[in-house]
Amino acid sequence: MKKVNASYLAIWAGIPAVVAAVCAVVAFTVFTGNQTYGVIALVLAFGIAVAIPMFLESKMKKMAAAMEADFKAQGFTYQYKFEANNAVYYIDQGGRMGVIYRLNPTELQFIDLTKVTNVHTNNGKFGTSTSRVSCEFLLDGKKVRITTLEVTRGRIALKDQRALEAISKADQLCTLLNTAKTNAKAPR
Repeated sequence: MKKVNASYLAIWAGIPAVVAAVCAVVAFTVFTGNQTYGVIALVLAFGIAVAIPMFLESKMKKMAAAMEADFKAQGFTYQYKFEANNAVYYIDQGGRMGVIYRLNPTELQFIDLTKVTNVHTNNGKFGTSTSRVSCEFLLDGKKVRITTLEVTRGRIALKDQRALEAISKADQLCTLLNTAKTNAKAPR
C-alpha cells in the first residue's frame, strides 16, 4: 500500500510550506524596520502553515467523492463509508475494503481483510460514563479507530441516549467489518 504520493505531497503541501517559509524569512529580514508589514508577513506565514493540513483533508474528501462514481465500473460496490486515521475507508460485504489516503488521494487502494485483526467496540467506559465510543481494529499491527461519539468537554453517562446510539453504531460497524472479513476468507 502506498500511503504517501511524494509528487502529490510536494505540489499540494510542499509549495505552500515554501511560501510560508519565505513569508517568515521576509518578515524577519526585509520588514524589520516596518512592523506593520512584518506582522502581516508573519500572520500570512502562520495562516498558510495552519491551513495546509485542512486543505489536504478537504482535497482528499473532494477527490474521494469524485472517484466514487467510478467504483461500480471497477466492480466495487460499498455498503459503508467512514473516515478515520487520515483516510476514507469503504467496506464491501463481499469481502473487499477500499481506502483513499489523505497523502495519496489519487487512487483507490484495496486492503487485504485477512490482515485485519482484533475488531471490537470500545465504549470508553470510565466508571459509569464515557467520552469516546469507537469501533477499533488492527490493520497490519496498527490501530485504526472509527469514532462514533466523542465528547469534547467532560463525559456523558453510558445510559445516555447519545452513548447508546454510538455504541449501537460501533457494534454495527464491527459486525459489518467482520462479515466482510469472513467473506474475504471464503473461497470464490
